[in-house]
Amino acid sequence: MAIWFWILGWVLSILTITGNGFIIFLVSSDRQLRTKTNALIVSLALADFLVGATVVPFLFLCMIILKNGCIWPREWPSWVYLMRWLFSYASMMNLCSLVLDRYIAVVKPLKYGTLMTCRRVIRVIFFSWAIPVGFVTTSLFFAFYATLDSIIIFICICTMFFEIASLCMLVFFFASMVHVVYKHDRLAASYAKQLSFNHRVLTFNSREEYL
Repeated sequence: MAIWFWILGWVLSILTITGNGFIIFLVSSDRQLRTKTNALIVSLALADFLVGATVVPFLFLCMIILKNGCIWPREWPSWVYLMRWLFSYASMMNLCSLVLDRYIAVVKPLKYGTLMTCRRVIRVIFFSWAIPVGFVTTSLFFAFYATLDSIIIFICICTMFFEIASLCMLVFFFASMVHVVYKHDRLAASYAKQLSFNHRVLTFNSREEYL
């Protein structure tokens, strides 16, 4: 069972590194692909690339090579956990930023150019990385100076923010976009039905005038 776990983990890690590395290379090598949305995609791809390059390799380092599970928080392998959390939460924040960009484009298409300027996209990307970095920095403080109860409370707060709140936000954005798309489809079908009816009426009137 453990062998299959490591085989699957390394395969997924290699696929993650390869796929996201290709996205980063493709966008950075073509000027036409350097758009605001693609900037968010590259930031997300970078975070996922680092997740693939750290999660399984660091876990392999802890479990197989060091054989101590990387005890947290007061031994040096705690850096392993902090790096994994940093890139995982950066991936989550960048995913939320990308979905927010698409949410504005779908729900507010006429205001998208005004709301999502180049400066705001840069700020969104900056905060998508700054917030996880702030979490890791605070984690270091708690690891060395705080009590065990404070560490548990801090981890619970971070879990609520990065996982539960982010998940709820993603669900809300996706549900809103699906609702808007469904509403537009119904409106387009209604217009098409009305145009078809008008065409039949005009054709019938034209035949009567001809007779």
